[in-house]
Amino acid sequence: MLSIKKLVPLKIKQYLLLLRQYIHDLNMYRNHSSIIKKNTYEKNESEITLRYHAIEKGFLHNPIRYRFAKKKVSDLIKLLKYIDFGKYTHKIQIQSALLNLCTYYEYHISENVDISDYYIKSDYDLFRLLLVSEEKPINYHTIDSFFKHRNSDFYNFSISRKSVRNFTGERIEVETIREVIELANHAPSVCNRQPVNVHLVDNKPLIDKILDIQGGLKGYSDQLSQIILVTSDRNYYYTLGERNQFYIDGGIYLMNLLYALHFYGIGTCPAHWGLPFQADEKVRKLVNLKDSEQIICLIAIGVPQEDFPTTLSLRRPSEENLFIHN
Repeated sequence: MLSIKKLVPLKIKQYLLLLRQYIHDLNMYRNHSSIIKKNTYEKNESEITLRYHAIEKGFLHNPIRYRFAKKKVSDLIKLLKYIDFGKYTHKIQIQSALLNLCTYYEYHISENVDISDYYIKSDYDLFRLLLVSEEKPINYHTIDSFFKHRNSDFYNFSISRKSVRNFTGERIEVETIREVIELANHAPSVCNRQPVNVHLVDNKPLIDKILDIQGGLKGYSDQLSQIILVTSDRNYYYTLGERNQFYIDGGIYLMNLLYALHFYGIGTCPAHWGLPFQADEKVRKLVNLKDSEQIICLIAIGVPQEDFPTTLSLRRPSEENLFIHN
C-alpha cells in the first residue's frame, strides 16, 4: 500500500503530465486551426464553407428574404478570389460555394432586386463559368418521401437522413423517445463504458433560453417544442490519453442517435456546440447536469411539416478524403 508521502508526489507528477498534454493540445490547435492564421487551403476552405452554408440555409425560408446574408455573400466573394481556381475548382466545397452564389444572384435577378452594391455581374459571370454542378442548393420533401427509406437498405437509409428545420410544434411521445434511446444505446464506446447521457427538454421557455445560448437556430425555433442534449461524462475516463475520449464516444453515440431518430420517423437538426465552457455553465444552471458532463451536441427534434425543404449540402467524394497507404 502506498504511503501518503509517496502518493502526494505521484499525484503531482500525474497532474504535471496532464498539464503537458493539454499544453500540447493548445499548441496543436494554435498552429493548425484558423484561430490564429489562415495560411492554408484547408483553413480558407473552412471559412468558405461556413459562409456558403449560411447562404443555403437562407434559401429555406418562405418567403426568401431579399438581400439576405449580405455580409456573408460579400465575404464569400472575397474569399473565393484568393482561391487558385486552376487547382481547386473541382473541390466539392468550392463547387458548393459557387452553386450557392450563382443561385443567389439568379434569384435576385428573377425578382428584379438590385444587389450590385455587393455582388456585381462580372463576379457572377466568373462563378457561373466555373460552376460544374447544375443542382439546386435546396431539396423539397413531403413527410412520406423523406422517411420512405426508413426500412430500406442501409445505403439508402443513411443518405436519406437530412437536417430538418421546419417543424409542426407537435411533441414526440416520451415512450417513443425511450424506444429511440434503447436503439441508440447500441453505439460502441471505449471498453464499453457507455458514458453518454441523453437529456430531453420539452419545456418551451427553457428551450428558448438554451437556444439563445447556442445561437445557431435563430429563425427556426418558433415551432420547436423539444430538444435533446447529448452529454458525455468525464467520470468514465482515467488515463492521460483519454483526456479527449469523451468527445469521441459522444460523437459515435450522436450519429447512432440521429439514425435512430430518423428510423422512428422523427425530424432532427443537430446544432453546433463548439462553444466556450461558459456556455456549458449557463446551460448547467438551467438543466440538471452534473459538473462532469460535457455537452456534445444539441439536437432539435420534432414532427416535420407536411412539405419542407432541406439544404443540398454536397458531400465530398472519396477522392478528396480517402488516402491509401500500401
